Amino acid sequence: MTYQVKIIYPKEEAAENNKLTERTFNEFIDGLELEEVITQYEQLLTKGYSISVNFAPPQLDDKGIEPDPFMIAGRLELAGIPYKATLKLKASGDYESMVKIAKMIEQQDYDYDISAKLQIRENSSVDFEKEGSWFDKDYTKYTILPKASSQDIADLKTLYDALVEEHQKVTINIKAKVKKDDDDSFANQLAAYPPETMIIFKLTDADIYGE
Repeated sequence: MTYQVKIIYPKEEAAENNKLTERTFNEFIDGLELEEVITQYEQLLTKGYSISVNFAPPQLDDKGIEPDPFMIAGRLELAGIPYKATLKLKASGDYESMVKIAKMIEQQDYDYDISAKLQIRENSSVDFEKEGSWFDKDYTKYTILPKASSQDIADLKTLYDALVEEHQKVTINIKAKVKKDDDDSFANQLAAYPPETMIIFKLTDADIYGE
């Protein structure tokens, strides 16, 4: 049960040829056990860094199965960690197919944005000045973005399952609400995520004076 770690260090300024430039440095570490990841986190804190943490679960586990966001959220709940769950979907298609998706979102009382891409071609029936021509499935594509989030992932399950049944590529992003730079909170979060999750540490210099 190992994890991947990506460390994004603060930008460093350097003078080269009478010019001030910024350098960035990222470090990747693979195959770390849970306790080794925690140790890495603690070492960065002792070096004076403040750490913003993001967790990126693998797209597929070692059995070819997508990680279950409801399982991750359930583990956070058992650990007493509040979170925000956000449904992510970028569905594109013709007017009829996007109307179907829009109705699913509306039934769950969520808002959404829709954008249209009109292909104006010499042989296209689409005329920008004529709204009635905007529904030609060969030359018009609609994209829908739901605004669906909750502090209880169960609120998203009905919509999530319905979109999966429609073979839509849908995910749920989970962001824990925890105290920053706290090793106990980090360890509890880490235990909620499956193996091969990438843990991203974005470092800044700690504000030791509290200003």
